[in-house]
Parts: sequence; C-alpha cells; structure tokens
Amino acid sequence: MRTVIDQLDARRAQVYIETMIVEVDTNKSAALGAQLAGLSGSTTSNARVGAVTGFSTGGDNLISQAAAKLSTGIPLAPSNGLTLAVLNQAGVGALIHALETDTSANILSMPNLITLDNEEAKIMVGSNVPFITGQYTTAASSGTAGVNPFQTVERHDIGLTLRVRPQISQGGTVKMAIYQETSAITDTTNPAGIITSKRSLDTNVLVDDGQIIVLGGLIDDNFQDSVEKVPGLSSIPLIGNLFQYKTRSRVKTNLMVFLRPTIVRSNEQSVSLAGDRYDFIRKEGVSTQPEPATVFLNTGTPQLPPLQDGRLNGGLLFNNTAPGAPANTPPAPPQNPFSQPPAPQQPTAVPQQ
Repeated sequence: MRTVIDQLDARRAQVYIETMIVEVDTNKSAALGAQLAGLSGSTTSNARVGAVTGFSTGGDNLISQAAAKLSTGIPLAPSNGLTLAVLNQAGVGALIHALETDTSANILSMPNLITLDNEEAKIMVGSNVPFITGQYTTAASSGTAGVNPFQTVERHDIGLTLRVRPQISQGGTVKMAIYQETSAITDTTNPAGIITSKRSLDTNVLVDDGQIIVLGGLIDDNFQDSVEKVPGLSSIPLIGNLFQYKTRSRVKTNLMVFLRPTIVRSNEQSVSLAGDRYDFIRKEGVSTQPEPATVFLNTGTPQLPPLQDGRLNGGLLFNNTAPGAPANTPPAPPQNPFSQPPAPQQPTAVPQQ
C-alpha cells in the first residue's frame, strides 16, 4: 500500500504552451473618373438644355455639388485624392477625381500558458461588449415621446481568446484540444446592432515535446472591380474615358497560428522558464528608459529587480532608481527612542563534574 501511495503522491507534470498568432491584412484600392456638366444658353435664357454625368457620391458628385451650391451657396468639400474642377458662370463644367489607397496591418499576439496535465487553460485579451437583445417602448401620448422602461442586454467577449487542454502520454507526446478565436467590431452604425467579424478554429492535435505546429493558414483574397459609364459615349477611343468612373479594390488577409508545447516535470524547469521570461521583460523595461532630463525632475521609470535563485532581490517588486544607480534596499524597522539598551549578559559558570 505504501509503495502505491508513493507512486501516486508525485509531482504532476505541467505543460508550458508558447503561442504566436499572426494576422496580416493588405488593402489596396483605386478610383479614377471624370464627370461632365454642360448647359446651353446664358443666364438670361428662358429655356436651357443641359447634361450631367454624376458618378460616385458626396463631394465628388456634380449633382450634389450643384444642389449644395443652390441651397447654401457653398459647394461640398471633395473627398481624399486629387480633384480637378473647371468652373464657369453657370457652375461646374467638369470634374476629375483620382484616388489610390494602400493599407497594411500586421497583428502579432504571443499569449503563453502553463497548466497541469489534462487541465484546461484559457486566456482572453479584449473587451466585453454589450449587445441589446430586446427592449420595450410604451405608446407615446399626444405631445410626448415614448419611454423605454427597460432593455435586455447580453455581453460578449470581443478580442483574442485561446483555450488549450493538454494531455501528456507516456512516450512524451502531448495531445492538445485547442480553441482559438479572433474577433473585432467592424460596424457600429447598423440599425440592427453591432456587426462583428470572427475567425476561429477548434481542433485536436498530437505534438511531440518541444515541437512547433502550425494551424489555421486562412488566406482570404477578395478582389472587386466596378465601372460606371455612359453607354455609347464611353466606347469612343480616348475620349470615352471622360464618360467613365472606375473603382478597383483588393483585400488580402492571412491568419496563421503557431504553438509549441513544453513538458515541465521538475521545479528547476519551471524556475528556468519563469526566469527567462522575467529577464526578457526586465531588459525591455531597461531599453525603454527615457533620456536623462536636464530641466524636469529626473525620477526614472519603475524597473523590475533582478532575480536571484528564482526569487526577487530583497523581496522588492519594483526598483524606482534611475538607470545605473544602486538598487534600493528594504528600509530598516524604526527604533523606539525611549527603549533602554539591553543589559549585558553575564557569563554563566559551568559546574565541574
């Protein structure tokens, strides 16, 4: 019975999981078009004949420009890009708009987890967003607005979520049940509610100790090309470009997840892993120290103290000294000025045998 108890009463192995989530977004778009407006006669004519090509919207549209000019006397401001306009006494005669955008984003997340064998670990980095699921409005009386007595709201986590349950086998391999989710808010102006985007994976894999495995690899390539043109006139060589408005966009997204499990069986391995991460964060804090101030008070930013045998130096959490200065030491306990000094102890005689 004691032999069985000694075998069961042993240190349980842990699994340290290093994760790297990489998401690369590339968005390229271009717009090029010309719009024309022409009126016959003069300002004193009783009847006038005109033609307008109105592509796009907002400040790049000739119809919107004319309406704003008539109502307020001030034309709408054009959007981004190069906008050329030809003006005369009757108003805008021609408008050419050209715009090209290039946007790139690289989102890198490196969550690290450590958990016991066959125990789930979870990490979530993001926001808890409320979603309205229902509401009740009383009937409005004459001259008064409706009242909302209550609303029902549900909250959901938006951001990065990672859940892993590792299971160690006798051969040193690790079976992992993985759930990874990346979500974000894309639109808050929709009358129906908030619109979110979501990318997730749920899988079970078998990995050797210290081996790197890649998951995901989602590549989304979206290409859109649109042309607005005037029939007939847009087919004329060269001149037909003045009766066209072209827009083209391409959005490419690449998402990949890398995981590396490491089995931790002893306290020395656990201390070594924690020390490596602690030294990395401490070096980052030292490298981001500001330059010594010449006018303002130079207090320095908080720094992590060095580790000694897996423990903090002196038990301090932060070292507020400037770079290069000696580390702070714990203050000595205050002494009572009214206490009497201890009396000297007299040596005691040892009886002879």
